[in-house]
Amino acid sequence: MNYFKALGIIFGLLALLKPFYMHLLPWDENRFLEKFYSEKRPPWIIPIALFGLALIALTWYLHFTLDIAHSIYISVLFSLTGLKALTFIFDYNSFQKAVARMLRKDRGRNIVMIDIGVAVFGLIILVATFILY
Repeated sequence: MNYFKALGIIFGLLALLKPFYMHLLPWDENRFLEKFYSEKRPPWIIPIALFGLALIALTWYLHFTLDIAHSIYISVLFSLTGLKALTFIFDYNSFQKAVARMLRKDRGRNIVMIDIGVAVFGLIILVATFILY
């Protein structure tokens, strides 16, 4: 299995299943998100964001050095995660305030809607992965 197929399957499944593991399992996801995205940036955020950016850089390196058809699609889609990583590094406070605001409004309904959108995005990645590879 090539890197891009594996990345598409793993990334797609994690995104597709997000509403399940965030909202359908019996636990308080809103309290988890409040703690996870605390007002003060947790110390592990920067290393995780840098690791994600390094994985994106590896993906682009492999895209340009390996001759794998259609790798550009997975590379571009996976690179979208870099936006969140960059926000964690350079503007965490705005991100945290936005999450806190969404959690307060309508008991986190916007969070659920975002997660449903993430699931649709994950489904698109999975379908594209299986069609292209």
